Amino acid sequence: MPGSLITDEVRALIGTESEPERNRFPISAEMAYDVADAIEDYNPLYVDPEYADRSRFGNLLCPPLAAWKDIAPPIGYFGAGQEWHFEVPLPFNSYGLNGGSDWQFLAPVRVGTWITRRFRMLDIFEKQGRSGALVFIVREEIQTDQHDTEISRARRVSIHRALPAGEQPTDVAQVATDLSTVAVAPPNPEVILPKPQPTGGEQRHFEDVSVGDSLPPVVKGPMTTTHLIRWAAANGNYARIHWDLPFAQLTQGLPNVVVNGSLKNQYLGQLLLDFAGDEGWFRRFYVEHRGMDFPGDTITAAGIITGKREENGFGLVDCAVNLQNDRGNQTASGTATVVLPRRGQSLPLDWEPEAW
Repeated sequence: MPGSLITDEVRALIGTESEPERNRFPISAEMAYDVADAIEDYNPLYVDPEYADRSRFGNLLCPPLAAWKDIAPPIGYFGAGQEWHFEVPLPFNSYGLNGGSDWQFLAPVRVGTWITRRFRMLDIFEKQGRSGALVFIVREEIQTDQHDTEISRARRVSIHRALPAGEQPTDVAQVATDLSTVAVAPPNPEVILPKPQPTGGEQRHFEDVSVGDSLPPVVKGPMTTTHLIRWAAANGNYARIHWDLPFAQLTQGLPNVVVNGSLKNQYLGQLLLDFAGDEGWFRRFYVEHRGMDFPGDTITAAGIITGKREENGFGLVDCAVNLQNDRGNQTASGTATVVLPRRGQSLPLDWEPEAW
């Protein structure tokens, strides 16, 4: 179409697949702990080897939404990791925002697992947003282990927008003048935020829950830039909008550094994994990001059961979930399916993928 941002070169990428790429090392107990520590989720399946060995998994697990770590990706204008993930030639130099994802979890990610992933480009399209033209890039990611067992599938959406108009300032005084004041994130100097302790509970069963029941909420924060840096270190991706305030404001037009979409996904994942319990299974998770959270915000992950159904002898529980901050903004929402065991039933550890 006339004036389209989707050039023939970009359009030709639809349907292409990447070469399989294997992680540089197996999932380690240290990595699993680092991820758990960064999201402040001290589930004993992640941090207690003896507990995990006695579980049905027989080994420590890594939180399933973080089963890959990029080691030393290229460091460019947007920060380590940005160019690594979104190598699509666009007519503007734009940061890719996390638009949302749809996951299927097919097998546990045990410590010792070697992860291989590959991508397929599903779609590239444009829409007109409030701030101008937006380009949406949709990819499918498949992760497998060293035995060629599928661990997960995901459809990921990144959103690219034109950078704010105007020349980037080079004069230090001009930079200082253009920076907006932001609230200093808590805690105050005399406040120490304690690490949360795991809260155990009895295993839920399919017979125990009803449509309309609320999931026990997960509360995080007040958020600080330390939370964001600790997540970057565990995740291996140091994108600058999450830690570099002048970059976020002057080159991306953001009011502050922003909480990572991937970190917010983890908070919702914790909500659903806690609900599933050790004997349940976190099966499917779809989330859309509709707003931004900043240092200083307290974030609550919440959910409600919207349906119960039976499939192939298993009890599936459908949920609606969301993230809301203490400023009253809902910044993410989605749906999920958790498999709860019936009383006396043991669930499998390997699951077949579903049609999208």
